[in-house]
Amino acid sequence: MDESSTTEKAKLFSKPSPVSFINSATAPAGLESDVVIVFDSTSSFVPSSKKTKTIIDDALRFLLAELVNAGFTFSVRSSKPGAVFIFVRASDKVIAIADYQSKVRDWLYGVRPTAPSPSEELDSEFSVAERLRLVYARLTLSAKDHGLGITPGQGDWIVVKSIFAPHDPEFNVAWINRWSRRWQLDDAELELIRGSFGEEIGMYFAFLQFYFKQLIFPMVLGLAAYFFLPDFSPIFAVVNCIWCCVFVESWKKREVELAVKWGVKDSAQLQHLRPTFRGDSEREDPITGILVQYYPSWKRVAKQFTAIPVAFVAGVALVILQGLVFIIEIFLAEIYDGPGKQYLVFLPTALLATLVPTFTKFYGMIATGMTDWENHASEHTYATSMTQKMFVLNFLTSYMGLFLSSYVYLPFGHLIAPNMELIAINMRYFIGEKASAKAFTLNTLRLKQQYIYFIATAQLINFFVETCLPFIQRKIFSEAKKLQGKVTGTQVTGIVDAKSEAAFLSRVRAEAEYPDYEVAEDYREMVVQFGYLSLFATVWPLAPAFSFVNNWVELRGDAVKICLDTKRPIPAKADSIGPWLDNLSFLTWLGSLTTASLVAMYRTTNGDSNSLVSTRPWVLFATVLLSEHVYLVVRYLVSLMFASFDSDILQKDKKQKYISRRSIMAEQDEKVHVEDVEHEMMRVTEDERDDWRKQINEAINLLDLTLLNDDKKKE
Repeated sequence: MDESSTTEKAKLFSKPSPVSFINSATAPAGLESDVVIVFDSTSSFVPSSKKTKTIIDDALRFLLAELVNAGFTFSVRSSKPGAVFIFVRASDKVIAIADYQSKVRDWLYGVRPTAPSPSEELDSEFSVAERLRLVYARLTLSAKDHGLGITPGQGDWIVVKSIFAPHDPEFNVAWINRWSRRWQLDDAELELIRGSFGEEIGMYFAFLQFYFKQLIFPMVLGLAAYFFLPDFSPIFAVVNCIWCCVFVESWKKREVELAVKWGVKDSAQLQHLRPTFRGDSEREDPITGILVQYYPSWKRVAKQFTAIPVAFVAGVALVILQGLVFIIEIFLAEIYDGPGKQYLVFLPTALLATLVPTFTKFYGMIATGMTDWENHASEHTYATSMTQKMFVLNFLTSYMGLFLSSYVYLPFGHLIAPNMELIAINMRYFIGEKASAKAFTLNTLRLKQQYIYFIATAQLINFFVETCLPFIQRKIFSEAKKLQGKVTGTQVTGIVDAKSEAAFLSRVRAEAEYPDYEVAEDYREMVVQFGYLSLFATVWPLAPAFSFVNNWVELRGDAVKICLDTKRPIPAKADSIGPWLDNLSFLTWLGSLTTASLVAMYRTTNGDSNSLVSTRPWVLFATVLLSEHVYLVVRYLVSLMFASFDSDILQKDKKQKYISRRSIMAEQDEKVHVEDVEHEMMRVTEDERDDWRKQINEAINLLDLTLLNDDKKKE
């Protein structure tokens, strides 16, 4: 860890203010750990045939023996009847060896500019994130990648429910208090995030901070347009489109700089094999010459093409669903004037709130199954495939209502009025004589009202549901469990902890039930918000201002969510925001089309026609076509401009690579065989092995005791 990072961390923890809603119980002596393995024989995923005492004991004995043979130390405590927590900590020599092996791999694949030297690297220091990443990798990677291959819920590890890292309450308290007093984040703050949660989470917060700062320009422009320019102003529309293009291209450069600075550039190609990957055969890797599992690329591509018709059918079904709800909403709000109207107007909202999430969840299950079927070799390609499948549905659920209002209701809504008598007759026929229809008038503010809801109200509701609601639900559930214990006169868990460990174990039990943190969900929110700005900002110029405020809150809300609502993220390397960058580029291109069409259609009205849209079709087509071509030219020029600037970080990286290549031949004579070093460092005495056997037997007895207490409780 470098000196500047250490200094910033010292500043962070200089005066931590207490945050009462965080359980700050620290690990007592003997329970300090890197990760916690949840061994749960009661899990529904464990077949009944494997829930016998002998099989469970053997599974636990095998797991603990694997840990000690790999150089880990452990302590076992009860979690609940039939389940235990295994607090695992790696020795310094295990971390050093894993770090050296990781750096060798980085160097071989071009991620690291210099070859690691065992005599130096085996004596280096590690950040919290580096240590946790190395420990998790050592536990979960396959034997070929120098790991134990522990895969929760899979194969021999079906009794292992999960592996997670306990939160650091001291860091969480200081982090939340620090951000509550700061307006923006600097590079030092990003370094702290990276040092605690890894490059993947650091890259997300870097993107969110960059996006937040870049919104200042469209916010100021939008305020000026709102007060001084007419509705659907071409000036605001053009400048906003240019800003979207500049933002995407500038972020491309920024993420490259961060990847180089953090030493993770091109790390996406280092992804290890997914545990579920199954090759058809074994072949020699054309680069490394190592025998690896092989799965033909054409098979995976063929399977991916099958996702296109599935996504198309799902998209059409969702469009039909939202279209029907849209028609029902127009009918009940602007045409129907019969009995029960005050209640029926809420029907469209209720339908969308129930049907769309259900449909999305169902499609998500199908998309997950199809992505699993594609048999991806790495997590990177798996996540990319899954993201693109879900983006199609997210696009439709987020923007379809606005598209219907923009290109269906407002241009063609005037056609309803001449047919009102026919509509009234049909209403009386199907509903009864009490049914009546009021005179239909086109709601010219409908598009703006919808847009304000999505860009302001919906984001506020989403923040509450995402950040506050899980915390409230857990508090209510926790109090309900305490009340149950008082009523029955027994502890809910049926387990009595040592007094010195009770508070800490209570915190670990709570964290074990937290959901995993999904950074993809947070990226999705930001990309959808960017889509609202790139596609429809001309509808309401104040949208960038609301997004600016929302993102200031979102930065802090996501930090609180990580600390309070989810398990601690396992650090991982990342050199970009992944497939979300392609989605941003797509939305920018599409925004050049929608913005041009909206300005052409709605900036003027025709007094001689009932239609709100007065633009001739050929003029509209020519405007959209011209806008797209201008966008392509602007994007090319902007990318060319950013490519011409070479930052200090990139220049330093090029210099380092040049120096390392000049000295690589001289270093060859100073090689140290890491296998010999590893063998020497991992040597243990027979007394140590006797102590390990004693600990394993005590762990088996503890698990048996929890099962015995559970049986007595049931009797």
